[in-house]
Amino acid sequence: MAVSSDLIRAAIVQVAGVEGISMSHEALMEDVVLLAKVWPDEEDFAAAVASSVRALSQVAASRVTPVPLEADLAGWWSHHYQLRRSQGESAVLRVVFRRNGNLVEIKGFGHRFKPASIYHRLVVDEHRD
Repeated sequence: MAVSSDLIRAAIVQVAGVEGISMSHEALMEDVVLLAKVWPDEEDFAAAVASSVRALSQVAASRVTPVPLEADLAGWWSHHYQLRRSQGESAVLRVVFRRNGNLVEIKGFGHRFKPASIYHRLVVDEHRD
């Protein structure tokens, strides 16, 4: 089952409403659509969106311990988070960000490996700079 367009639009509004972050509209829309491709079941997609909104809020509030990135993403940080918060669940989702004054600039978020490496995708996508 595919995620409905209405649910995707609602997810875009949710993510865009996170206070304290800055992200290009094109990148935000792309990342939400990719979440829908990775989790085509609407319940799983909703969980991915909720987890992403929570992670973005935590990043904005400096309540995470991120990992510094290297090479082409030097100067950026990665926060790892789970689809569902439960013991033993792998942290397969990522937020790539950097501080920019009072805001946190989000380069992207999504599944670590699906549909492709998030880090590779963020380096290749020039519109995310």
